[in-house]
Amino acid sequence: MSKGMSGKTIFDELDPIFHPRSVAVLGASAKQGKIARVLMDRFLEMGFKPLYPVNPRESEIMGLRVFHNIKDVPGPVDLAIILTPTDAALAAVKDCVTKKVKTIVVTTSGFGEAGEQGRKVQQEMVRIARKGGTRIIGPNCVGIYCPSSKLPFLCQAGKDSGTVGVVSQSGFFADFITQTACANNIKFSKAISCGNEADLNAVDFLEYLGEDPETELIAGYIEGVKDGRRFYELSREISKKKPIILWKGGLTEAGARAAVSHTGAIAGSRAVWEGALRQAGIVGARSFEEVFDYLYAFYNQPLPKGKRVGIISGPGSTAVGTTDICLELGLELPHFSKETVEKLRRIIPPVGGSVNNPIDLSLASLVNPLIHKDAIDAVARDKNIDMLLLITVIGGEQLREIVLDATRNVENKKPLVVTLMGGTTQEVAQDFPLMLGSGISVYPDAARAAKVLKKLWEYAEFRAGGSICI
Repeated sequence: MSKGMSGKTIFDELDPIFHPRSVAVLGASAKQGKIARVLMDRFLEMGFKPLYPVNPRESEIMGLRVFHNIKDVPGPVDLAIILTPTDAALAAVKDCVTKKVKTIVVTTSGFGEAGEQGRKVQQEMVRIARKGGTRIIGPNCVGIYCPSSKLPFLCQAGKDSGTVGVVSQSGFFADFITQTACANNIKFSKAISCGNEADLNAVDFLEYLGEDPETELIAGYIEGVKDGRRFYELSREISKKKPIILWKGGLTEAGARAAVSHTGAIAGSRAVWEGALRQAGIVGARSFEEVFDYLYAFYNQPLPKGKRVGIISGPGSTAVGTTDICLELGLELPHFSKETVEKLRRIIPPVGGSVNNPIDLSLASLVNPLIHKDAIDAVARDKNIDMLLLITVIGGEQLREIVLDATRNVENKKPLVVTLMGGTTQEVAQDFPLMLGSGISVYPDAARAAKVLKKLWEYAEFRAGGSICI
């Protein structure tokens, strides 16, 4: 583990950031429509205390005494969040350093990403902070989410702690993934939006999350890093024990130009990045959709022992098409064992159905939905199968109970992903929180479900000594 600015390990140096004993909000406001008001609401909803609003023109905000300057706060302040206008941010940093604040989150934008003058101000912030022994997160970020410490993001993420850590150079990515995934029963240990990375950067926090005992799975978004070698070596070591799901922005020339104006990041060569991600064992994603798809699988499913897939489908045509997709992805669809075939013959009608891989449950799956349960149970116990892909047109509580009952008593757990195709898009979407809330990895399209299985297998191969094809 590398050493931080103080000579401590990065973990020892950064861990106190996530457990502040007090927080000051500079630029706090009670006015509706202001970001500062939303953040105050979130802090009060989480129940964080003591919270010190700072605003030179207010005396009370939402029942809390307001201080005109952070230097007026009577006790020590561990974490300060700066929400002031751009031209007031440098003075706010100076006041925080005088107050001996340990960590400053600068949410304000208009610095390194805005041009040379903003970059100079950003550098001056860091110079002053480091001279006073203070660390800076940002500017141009949303800061820290840590439910165990009651630290909120702007969006309403959950209050319960979990095992997923997030590191992002994009504030929206960090806010959106925690809010959306929390609604689907994914719980987070910590999340960090580091913006322009004037001081602490994404790789620092990646290293921290890699050592954090509360974090078992990492998701992230980056546009560029200052030390590519350090990023690669850290990622490769972390991936040996924890999956890293990463969306790398700025792979195209136009995307790289956008990255400079977004967070000031230098994106780098696409070929170099893709090679580095693959060799480091990172689970590469190329959209929000893929990030969530992989997150729901890696959070809920065990790693497979191989790439052999058993497909169980109500719709016959979808089973055939999904077979093509699996094979094109490099997965295998082996024959079932004789024992499994005999079990399937007893439960699947001889007319209209198939006991081969892929299984066609036929119209019997609509007349007797419990046939899904029996088929899952049989395939899950087959030694020739490493992963299961269920395609169904039934949903709701019925599907949830069928899947849970079918997998409850199987000793050797295998990844099971579900493609739900019953009803309209809106009707299917309503079932997703129900399924995900019970640990069932569910997708609206079998191609996405198959790709998830490929990622699980590739990562399992990496853990066994291979590499990942992104």
